[in-house]
Amino acid sequence: MTNDDGKVLHNTVFEFINCHFYGDLVAEESTLDCKVKFRNCHFHGDVNFRNTTFKDLADFWKCTFHKPITFYKTDFYSTVVFSASTFKENVLFTYTLIDKLMILRGTNPEKGFDLSLAIIAGQISVYDFKMDDYKSFGKIYKETNKAIDENKSLEYSDAYETIYDAAVTIGHKIPIENKRETYRILKSQLESHKNFIDAVPYRVMENKTLLKESWKKLVNGHTFSRPISNIIVLSLNAISNWFGQSYILGFIFTASIGGLFFTWMLSYIGHFELTTDVTEWQWQYYVQYLNPTHRADFMKAVDENPSQGFYILDFVGRIFIGYGIYQIIQAFRKYK
Repeated sequence: MTNDDGKVLHNTVFEFINCHFYGDLVAEESTLDCKVKFRNCHFHGDVNFRNTTFKDLADFWKCTFHKPITFYKTDFYSTVVFSASTFKENVLFTYTLIDKLMILRGTNPEKGFDLSLAIIAGQISVYDFKMDDYKSFGKIYKETNKAIDENKSLEYSDAYETIYDAAVTIGHKIPIENKRETYRILKSQLESHKNFIDAVPYRVMENKTLLKESWKKLVNGHTFSRPISNIIVLSLNAISNWFGQSYILGFIFTASIGGLFFTWMLSYIGHFELTTDVTEWQWQYYVQYLNPTHRADFMKAVDENPSQGFYILDFVGRIFIGYGIYQIIQAFRKYK
């Protein structure tokens, strides 16, 4: 920054307190050598910090951004503060440099929040960060297919890149894979500070988003084998302990899957027929069956020579019961 004489003002502080900016705030292609403080300000118009360099403190304490904003190639060489700030619409840090520290204490993004493309050379301080699940740009695969249909000579990768780049640079849209990566970054930042408790929800949302992403890729023919593999693994994680969060769900899953296979097995021994009537179960054997290391002939008192189907179901059931027990343990260890 310079004064009227053209001299550089290194120690100047620009401070705005309790201000309402109804027009657009444009600082594109600017370099700010001084501290910039916006305290309890409202930005009602567009905010443009594209290719802006903050060499000193950038403080947006308790500010409210009413329109979507993309910090595109914005360089924060010192501390940037978004404590108690509210973003009414999407906020993206696309190729934003965080060289020292970004503080997200009590920050409240009411829509989407994207850190996936940020260049994080420093650290991100996350505390009381109020972000839940949000709607992302999940139609990116459908729009890519539409672009290819309209132009048959267009390669899938080229069509996807064009739509993706427009979304994260000027469209203020957050692709679903960016959403997942943002959850991973927040989880990793919290875990790096040994804050495993607050990291749990982001681990859950990361896996939940990957499941949605895999479904969208499968439905839109993006790929086949990998989405199918992800869907199977993540669906099992969801129903067995909700991605490592619920041990109660783990108990229910283990008891239910054990009951399913045990009921099926009963139809292969003695005079029993396939039934869901639990009053006809041999409960003492069901309890034994829930131990995955039980003997193969644990029901010999009922039938000394069951059919092969009995042993096949016994083997497969052991695998699922063992998996359920493992998921229970994992849920108990969610706070490490």
